[in-house]
Amino acid sequence: MTAAGQPTLAAWAALAAALGRVATAADAAAVRAQAAALPLPPNPKGHELPLDVLAAYSPADRRAHLLAQYGPALDNLVGPALCGHLRAVIADPAAGAPDAVTTAEALAALLSRHGDARTPLRARLDETVAALVDSARQSTDHLRVLLDTPDGPDLRSIAFDVLRIEGVRWVLEILGHHAGLASLSDHARRLSRLTLMRSAETIRAFISKPDLLTLYDSVAVVSQTDHLLTVAARLLDALRDGEEERTAFVVPEDEAALRAFGKTLNALADLLARIAGKAAGRADVTPGLAVSALEQLRFLHQFCARLGSAKPPEFAMLEQALRHHAHSVAARFHSVLAANPPAAPAPAADPTSDPTSDPGGGQQPLAAQARALADLLACVK
Repeated sequence: MTAAGQPTLAAWAALAAALGRVATAADAAAVRAQAAALPLPPNPKGHELPLDVLAAYSPADRRAHLLAQYGPALDNLVGPALCGHLRAVIADPAAGAPDAVTTAEALAALLSRHGDARTPLRARLDETVAALVDSARQSTDHLRVLLDTPDGPDLRSIAFDVLRIEGVRWVLEILGHHAGLASLSDHARRLSRLTLMRSAETIRAFISKPDLLTLYDSVAVVSQTDHLLTVAARLLDALRDGEEERTAFVVPEDEAALRAFGKTLNALADLLARIAGKAAGRADVTPGLAVSALEQLRFLHQFCARLGSAKPPEFAMLEQALRHHAHSVAARFHSVLAANPPAAPAPAADPTSDPTSDPGGGQQPLAAQARALADLLACVK
């Protein structure tokens, strides 16, 4: 209730959503109590069945009876407000209660008694869904433009956009709005494919010309494991659910994009392993170069491992290659270290100082490399 004693939109939405979930006579009694508390009188044109009679009904018939009692009033009182609130709360979750899922469940319950009939509420909902899809399209198109810039892809923004679209798709699934759902699926998949393609281009630039600039761009992509997973998972989910029609002669675009990205990551892993192997155990190599290569190998393994078992074969091959690379670099590190043992550090003047520090205050050259290698080995076990 509001301060003035008027029911809130959240209270109306809770009642409507509860109508859609009624299964038992006890549920029916709870719905009637909610309606009385609001207050929402039953439809005067209908006959209110006693609870002991409803107890003999099937759950679907109980819901139908209660919707016939309370649905018409709820359609008129809160249907349009719920549609408007759905747009507002998806655009800004801080817009207030009810949340997007509760709002969608309430609208789905009200729509269920009409079936596929064209009603004012259905028309209002179609307008709402069209606005949500258009908003998602504008956001996606903006990010697609950014992908065409020379800079590396903004994976954080893209991943958040994919997640926003997934949130709206969840709402449309609750509403059973298949047309809007298909449109949003297409947008999210297209954005995900373009993102993987652009990420692969950034990585290939480093493979073809390994300098500090391309290394920085490649690290910026590979290190964003969570964002890459969000993008790749959208395509894996689409493949699992058959969102793109598969034929005997044509590989689905989603699968092709994933497999091409996997091939690029395999090539990157080979290059990183060569860099790490050449630097292994050598104090005369810039520590950051070896550490960067080892950390990127670890990021690649985290990405592969978290993709799950349904990933394309390129990623399973990559996992195996990464294990091999990690143990090969470790063997090289210990071999070089055994042949050229580092000089023992001078005793520290301050007993509380770091024992890995040299007299000049800097870290021993191989300490950071050893830690990065240990982290990689722990990851690939």
